[in-house]
Amino acid sequence: MERSKVFLERLSDFSKSLASLDEALNLDLSKFNEIELDLVKNGQIQKFEYSIELYWKIIKTFLIEQHGIETVSPKSAIKEFFGVNLIDEEEYELLIQMIDDRNRLSHIYNELFFNEIYSRLVKYLSLMQKVIKKIQ
Repeated sequence: MERSKVFLERLSDFSKSLASLDEALNLDLSKFNEIELDLVKNGQIQKFEYSIELYWKIIKTFLIEQHGIETVSPKSAIKEFFGVNLIDEEEYELLIQMIDDRNRLSHIYNELFFNEIYSRLVKYLSLMQKVIKKIQ
């Protein structure tokens, strides 16, 4: 099936955001002083949040175009994506955790939450890269 202009634009934007997140997560953090390190980590988290927003929207567009399934939220998009057998249960659970982590970062600032979520960014990046290949 032919891809729509919207899908291709979202895919391009998402690919750029993932590349930017990947680049940010591969910085040598030992080169920064404490203040700079805090700024870098906050920037990495912001790139993660932006990437997730684009991620669920591309899944939403894919589901509409390829399966005729309408979704209205990130979790419903992930659930339907799982429902059409494009991800396994472990990936589904991790994607839901990723959405929950993004929500926690957006609504509550707590240094413990921040550090806990920060420690999972590489795993989340890897998962997003893996899953996006399935819909390309």
